[in-house]
Amino acid sequence: MSKITVNEYAKKYQITRQTVYNQVKKGLLNSIEENGVLFVIDEDKEVPNSSKKDDCQKLVKKLLKRIEKLEEKLDKAQDQKLELAMSYVNEMKALYLPKPKKKKKSKK
Repeated sequence: MSKITVNEYAKKYQITRQTVYNQVKKGLLNSIEENGVLFVIDEDKEVPNSSKKDDCQKLVKKLLKRIEKLEEKLDKAQDQKLELAMSYVNEMKALYLPKPKKKKKSKK
């Protein structure tokens, strides 16, 4: 565990300084202020960069597959909705009975 500046922390974890400040403000990061300088307590939980990259790639692939499955479900649901609407339209057409025409009275 060590204390490092906001800039160092942001650079180490490849995030913006504003993100670091926001996390400190929310209590997600431990920090200490000395002589007006904010230091972040770095707990060195970082995994090697290549491992992070591999994990991210796996997560991206998993999410892309999930998105694809959800898009397929959405397409299927939209098709079913359209079919249902069309069947209702056809039923309404079958039930439609035109109004009887009024017979004109002939004048005698």
